Amino acid sequence: MSKVKLGAVPLVYPIPIVLVGTNVDGVANFTEVGDCAVMGIQPALVTISLSATHHTTKGIDNTRVFSVNFPSTQMLSLADYCGMVSGCDVDKGALFATFQGEHTQVPLIEDCPVGLECRVLEVTQIKHRRLFIAEVVECYVSDQFVVTIDGKKQIADLIQLDPIIYALDNRYYGIGSPIGVGYREGTCHKTS
Repeated sequence: MSKVKLGAVPLVYPIPIVLVGTNVDGVANFTEVGDCAVMGIQPALVTISLSATHHTTKGIDNTRVFSVNFPSTQMLSLADYCGMVSGCDVDKGALFATFQGEHTQVPLIEDCPVGLECRVLEVTQIKHRRLFIAEVVECYVSDQFVVTIDGKKQIADLIQLDPIIYALDNRYYGIGSPIGVGYREGTCHKTS
């Protein structure tokens, strides 16, 4: 198979679409973000990247906390809108039913199936981007998406959560069917 060079493109896929929340001058604000990633499980770490000039960036810089809210595909138009307008001009907190994080009082979105309450550990400036590395201090999951397996509470599968994913073709997608189980599919390749 031959390869075609596309240049310096960060072609990582799929990209989760999240709504990052924080308080800016005492007002709840949310912005759509595709630059979000897991940095570790134990300890629970996430990172987001925002333009240094964004309204949300100002709020995170001042409060040192933010939320990561995972909208379902039914929330696509609201999520997209939050990426199109600035909190300087539009009260985006008024678009959602919200609640405050128990540990940081950061705003989270009630209708998002999953929300992470995060406290900033480190901030790095790279060109015009601010990279926020944060610890997850609490994970909130809507009760209809929680199942108990072997006495342990966990989230239902991604099909039920119905997340919005994005690709660098500038399109949003829904999630597909599961194709396997982690750390089990490779057992057929074990050697003695």
